[in-house]
Amino acid sequence: MFVISMLRGECMDPDDVMIDALADKILGGKVGGTLHLPFRWKQKNAPRRAYSPVHVEANTPVRTDLSCRLDLRFRIGLDKPWEYSLILLHPGSRTVLRRLDVRGTHLDRESGEHFINRTHKHRWSEQRGNRDVYAPDDIRHAPDPIADATLTSMDEEYDRVVRDFVLECKMDISAGYVWVPPTPPIPAPTLEGFEEYP
Repeated sequence: MFVISMLRGECMDPDDVMIDALADKILGGKVGGTLHLPFRWKQKNAPRRAYSPVHVEANTPVRTDLSCRLDLRFRIGLDKPWEYSLILLHPGSRTVLRRLDVRGTHLDRESGEHFINRTHKHRWSEQRGNRDVYAPDDIRHAPDPIADATLTSMDEEYDRVVRDFVLECKMDISAGYVWVPPTPPIPAPTLEGFEEYP
């Protein structure tokens, strides 16, 4: 069934419009959500600096019974590999349904609660967007920042946290999904030996 969009004069699938009922259906495990492919990593660069990667990021699709797809996004800061985010995204409406920030920072102006290097989740609703923030108790990880962390040393935790997050979102993991470690960034080319001319 299609809904006519009066603003654009085009047909839209109802699964492309995020509303509370659809979010509840997805996060209630009623759409058969399954992670079935590994993450595909890429480095993300700082604006206007082609050789200054600031984080690595990966996406993988989530298979559902809906007509639209969902994506699971994983983002890791290179300067703090112990601080990272998992995002369940509804691409059609660009809605972040659920976000987990591991050891992240968030200042909640409404409640006055500060999450400083503390793991927290963002929950979406039509009325509040992503402003509902809470501390989860279902993510298996050490709560404090890890001073000597590297992408490699965090590998086991990354895999475990993905599985915990998927379970919390009431989704499954199929045999087609395997953990693929984050790809370290490509080193910047050196310009030593080149002379500068006015």
